[in-house]
Amino acid sequence: MISNERQYRITKAEADRFRRALEELERNSGAQEGVHPRLVKAQLDAVQSQLDDLREELSEYELLKAGDVPVIQINSFDELGDGLVKARIAAGLSQKELGARLNLKEQQIQRYEADRFASASLQRLQDVAQAIGVKIRKEILMPFAPTNYNSLVAKLAQAGLEKDFLQSRLLPTSDVARLEGNMEAADEDAYVRRAADVASRIYGWSTEELFAPAPLAPPRFAAAEARFKIPSKRNRRSTSLYAAYANYLAVVVLKACELLPLRPVPHDAAAFRKVFLSKYDAINLESVLHFAWDLGVPVLPLKDRGTFHGACWRYDARNVVVLKQTSRHMSRWLFDLLHELFHAAQNPDQSSFEVLEADENSAERRDSEEEVAASQFAGDVLLQGKAEEIAQACVRRAHGSVERLKNVVPEMANEFRVEVGAVANYLAFRLSWQGISWWGAASNLQKDDGDPWEAARDVFLERFPFEVHSEVDRQLLTRALQ
Repeated sequence: MISNERQYRITKAEADRFRRALEELERNSGAQEGVHPRLVKAQLDAVQSQLDDLREELSEYELLKAGDVPVIQINSFDELGDGLVKARIAAGLSQKELGARLNLKEQQIQRYEADRFASASLQRLQDVAQAIGVKIRKEILMPFAPTNYNSLVAKLAQAGLEKDFLQSRLLPTSDVARLEGNMEAADEDAYVRRAADVASRIYGWSTEELFAPAPLAPPRFAAAEARFKIPSKRNRRSTSLYAAYANYLAVVVLKACELLPLRPVPHDAAAFRKVFLSKYDAINLESVLHFAWDLGVPVLPLKDRGTFHGACWRYDARNVVVLKQTSRHMSRWLFDLLHELFHAAQNPDQSSFEVLEADENSAERRDSEEEVAASQFAGDVLLQGKAEEIAQACVRRAHGSVERLKNVVPEMANEFRVEVGAVANYLAFRLSWQGISWWGAASNLQKDDGDPWEAARDVFLERFPFEVHSEVDRQLLTRALQ
């Protein structure tokens, strides 16, 4: 973890060194005579992994320095030291300034932070928190064994699974209705068993773990052995819980769609447009949703807020896309759908992979070449292969002024005879790669022309075969689509 500007500069230089080394290895990868290709790949993977770790540290520090983190999430007392370092950075305090507030030398603060306050007393930790100006409200998780429905709900809440989500998404509607009234003891036992069963299915907790005194461990992904790249600025616990839920539904959908014909997903924007327009007259959300299903890629729309912005999973060579966007603009959902279909087209020989999308302004999306390529693909499909040309024309017409773009975009969309929302969304992504957030303006340029989630849900209901044999899985899918 980076804790000061000196470490930031050193880490940035180190990242640049690894980037150059990786580029050199990639250039010479085919020229290493007598070296097995697997060894070459292992070397490339090792350097890439180290570079990714350095970039994640840099991204975390930059985010904290920007002051955009209202809550520092810690999951145990052991993480308190890390949390205080992050809080100090997010508060805009240098180690020297924090030392001055505590009447300590900068070197003492550096020593404290080097071992994450392991040598500090409890009183000193309290003094540091007060000097930074933060409040620490982390719960102490007490061991207890659930004996009824409410105590099981409390135990699940300890792990981050809130009661509202449990009752709105995971339990049958009929159970929730009865739970609001009086219930007999025998009925309550049945509700407890059903709640335990669904938690076990999705999160991998065994019955013994659910009803034992010890607090629950972070969830395992029971539906599939998936590894998620959780966005670094997100609450990892809530993101992991929701990702496990979304992944479970995605696998349920894939199993039901295993007889759908599989067709290759065009990975080039021009090829995509050609194949698409040979069957459909116009590129809009409904037609592209149907096209995805034609290719054997089911699209599951969810509408819960927060955590992540979409996903593409592949298991046993079959892709499934999850769209999860709070925007009420058809153009935005269409852009995101094309973005995910780009991921579905990549590495067709790879039997499994997962992409979990961070939000639009995150460093994860800004710094990822594949994310940039996916957005360029979506832009070119929607803008007739002229996404970059139109974006540059907008910048020239605005004389480089971001403020003028909101007036320029409709003009350029009219001149190029393309949809305003498509230009606005591509330009917003284009600016986000430069660290400029233009999403508010892009949203204001789009019209509310229906409910995109309902449109995606209706196509899902039309195309999904509903070959779901488990009653619990049918209930989960039904609740997600309500």
